Order: sequence, then C-alpha cells, then structure tokens
Amino acid sequence: MFGRRNRTDRARSRRRGVSPIIATILLVAITVVLAAVLYVLIAGLTHTGASTPYSLGMSTPTPSNPAAGVYYETIAVSPTSGLTTGLFGLALKSSSGASIAAGTASSTTTCKATAAYSTADCGAPASGTWYAVLYWQGNATIANVYSGGAWTGGTVGVTSALYLTVISGASLVGTQDTVNAVSLGSSSVSGSSGLF
Repeated sequence: MFGRRNRTDRARSRRRGVSPIIATILLVAITVVLAAVLYVLIAGLTHTGASTPYSLGMSTPTPSNPAAGVYYETIAVSPTSGLTTGLFGLALKSSSGASIAAGTASSTTTCKATAAYSTADCGAPASGTWYAVLYWQGNATIANVYSGGAWTGGTVGVTSALYLTVISGASLVGTQDTVNAVSLGSSSVSGSSGLF
C-alpha cells in the first residue's frame, strides 16, 4: 500500500509542468526574439536613399576648336533619375588607369560654356590639369563647375538636358583617356565616357 502510493506520487511528479516563473521567462524571451526578427525584416524592406545606385551615362567626347591653347572636349550625359552633383565627383583617367589631377581655372566665376569658346568664357587650368563645366544644352547657361576636385556653386540636379565639357591646357584627343563618375559618401554612382 505504501509502495503503491509512492509510485503514484512519483508518477505525478514526472507529469508536473515547468514552474510559472520559468514559463513566464520563456514567453518573454520568445517574444523579444520574434520582435527583433520582425524589426530586421521591416527595416530591410523600407530602407531607401543612401544606398540607391545611380548611373551617369556619358558619350564619346567631341573636340572643339581650341582658343589660345585652351582645349574643350564636350560630352553628352544621360543620368538615372535623381542624380545630383552632390552625389558624385569626376575623375579623368589615363589609358593606364592613373588619375589625372583636377585643377582650377584662372577664373571660374565668369565661366560660360558657349558655342564659340574663348578664354573669356573659361580660364585655362593649371599646367597638366583639367576642370569641367556642366551646362544646359541650347542656351549654354552654366549649371556647375567641377574645379579643384569638387563641384562649386551648390548642388545641381543632373539631367539629359545637360552637357559636360572638359577643359584642359592640352588636347586630350587620341589620348585614350576617359572621364569617370566617382561616388561620394555612401551613394553608388557609376559611369564612364567613351575614349578621348
């Protein structure tokens, strides 16, 4: 009789569940883990902006007649929507892949890209360097200048209604150089012109 009661008690103790405290801790832990997983999934779906990839399509440069030793090669651009000069810089790469330094003009404050170029429109860059002018097609009004390795005059939205002219002290025609878009910050911007 005593032995049978002992066996019954042992069987009951084996069937007993976890304590209420441990059950509560387990429920809280599961809830926290599920909430963290849900947050990561939602954050991944709604993340926009900084990592958006942009592209700056560029044509093969067209040479212009030099004026007083200042050479102008013009490139038509076709960017993806939303690209601005605040997201990218420019790099002139030689045929070996080396970068050619971006210089500054003697004066970019009066720099205008016009049909008939002259040194009054854009000053000559320092020897062995270059700079670039972004301007509107048709009316040739300047939009921005890439000088000294940075855009001057604020941020400009880049559209296919713009041309990019590279200005240098020596002709780039036949050098096999290219102009490349260079990403700034966390935005991805790619693009390369045809060969000079």
